[in-house]
Amino acid sequence: MAINQHMTKSKKSVQDADEGPEVEYKTVVKYFDAETKMWKPLPSVAQLGNETQSCICAEYFGNHLYVAGKNQGGEFAIYRYDIANNSWDTLPPFLKSDHKIDCLCSVDDHIYAFNKSIESNPPQRYSLVSNNWQSGVACSKWQGDIYKFNNVAAVILENKIYVMRGKTKQEGSWKNRYWATNSAVLHCFDPINNYWEEKASTCSPHFGSSIFVVNDKLYVAGGNISCYNTGEPTDNPAPVEVYDNKKNTWAKVEQKHIPPNNLGAVEIEGKVYFIINKFPIDSGIRIPPEERYHIHLDEWENLAKVSNKAVLCYLPVKRESLKTEHEESQAD
Repeated sequence: MAINQHMTKSKKSVQDADEGPEVEYKTVVKYFDAETKMWKPLPSVAQLGNETQSCICAEYFGNHLYVAGKNQGGEFAIYRYDIANNSWDTLPPFLKSDHKIDCLCSVDDHIYAFNKSIESNPPQRYSLVSNNWQSGVACSKWQGDIYKFNNVAAVILENKIYVMRGKTKQEGSWKNRYWATNSAVLHCFDPINNYWEEKASTCSPHFGSSIFVVNDKLYVAGGNISCYNTGEPTDNPAPVEVYDNKKNTWAKVEQKHIPPNNLGAVEIEGKVYFIINKFPIDSGIRIPPEERYHIHLDEWENLAKVSNKAVLCYLPVKRESLKTEHEESQAD
C-alpha cells in the first residue's frame, strides 16, 4: 500500500480572494494489484486529516498502522489507523514537537521511534499497554573527526533493532573543507537492556538504502553510493550487501540475474525484491538455481509509477473489498 498527503488549493469566495487560496491536504491511498500490475485507488481508507502535511514512514503492528508525519505547523506526530474501525487517531506527543521521526519499528508491545541523530536524540518507545512514552539511552558519540549522518533505516532481527545510517566525514585543509563519503555505519539497539552496540561498517557507502531481513539474515539494498550536502542520495546505485552476525562482517552479493532497471530490483537468495521509496517489496519471483540469464522484469514497470513522497507499507485488505471498490470506481 502507498499512502501520501496530496496538497490542493481550496476555492475561496470573492471577498477572500485577496488572501489567496487556502492550502488543503488530502490523503491519497493506493494499492498495487499484483495481477494487473497496476496501482489502484483505495478510497475506502479514511482521510488522515487536513492538518497533516506529509507522511514520513509507517509500521504495521497489531491490527493498526502507525504513520509518522509532519503537520502544517511543522510539528512531528505519529498517527494510528484502526483497520477494523477505519479511523485515525494521534498518539500523545513525546519530548519536543520538533523532534523528527525518521523511522518506526515494533518490538513486543512497543512502538519505537528513531531519527538519524541517535547520539543526541535517543530512541523513544510507546507502550501499547500503558499508552505512554519512555525515552531510551542515547548512542555513544563518535570521537575525533567530524562526521555527518545522512538517512537512516531500521529493522528488527532476533528482537533487536538494527539501525543503519549513511556517513560522510569532513576532510581537507581548514581552508578547503569538504565532506567525503564513508561506509555506512550499523548500530544494534537492545530494547530489553536499553543498550547500544556498534557493529561493523558496510563494504561500500550507502545513502537512502533499505535494510531488511531475508531468511534470518540482514541485507542492505537500494540507494546510492554518495549524497549531496542536503543528504539527498546521488551517484551510482549502491551494491547489495549481507551481514554475518556471528563474524560481524559484511559481504557484497552478486546480482547475476538482474538486468538494468528503474525498479530498484535486487536478487537475494533466489528471490527478486523491488526497493521502492526505501521499502522492500517481495515480487514473488523465484530464480531457479540453473538459471543463467537475466530475469524478465518489464511487466513490473508500473510499480515505480508512484509518488516519491508516498510511504509504502504492507496492510492486510480483504480481496472482496478490493473487488467492490474497483467496481464502484469503474461505475463512477
